[in-house]
Amino acid sequence: MDAGSPEHRIETYPHAEPHAWKPHLPPGRIERIYTHWSGGDYATVYPAYHFCIARAADGRILVVQTHDPRANMRDVYADPEVPYAPHTYRRNSFALGIAIMAMRDATPSNFGAFPLTPELIDALCLVAATVAAHYRIPIEAEHVMSHAEAAIRDGYFGDGDDERWDIARTQANAHPLVPHDALATGDALRERMRTYLR
Repeated sequence: MDAGSPEHRIETYPHAEPHAWKPHLPPGRIERIYTHWSGGDYATVYPAYHFCIARAADGRILVVQTHDPRANMRDVYADPEVPYAPHTYRRNSFALGIAIMAMRDATPSNFGAFPLTPELIDALCLVAATVAAHYRIPIEAEHVMSHAEAAIRDGYFGDGDDERWDIARTQANAHPLVPHDALATGDALRERMRTYLR
């Protein structure tokens, strides 16, 4: 993908710092939220997700809405030619994707030049909590999960080319990647999301 193209630029889409973010959340049926990282740099956004957590060149954390939630308020596989946000393999119907723009060339033991940061993770949790509250989605593992947790259930978890491990860890670790990493991280992220509901 061309990071210089308009569809990958922050300024192409509505965006704001997390404390000033006012999302466009139209009415409709949304049942699940999936969290991700993009596997890219901090400033390149992708319309495969509904909301991107990016870091601008000046260091500001921004929430960028790259896709209309209504595109996924249906069984997207019944008519796959109609555009939708394809964030999570086989799990895009009635579901929203939220991703941190980060982790290019990352491995479980080395998060590379664009690692996850506490500020990016906090923004992800704020966005997920806001979306969950609006659509009355319980913040529990059946309804709000990471792509890594979905991959465990669907049989493609790991760090190979056709596998997924976002977000199985929030910090690099030399230990081998195992499903427990993703489950424990998912629980910790959901607990953090719930703090934004209080």
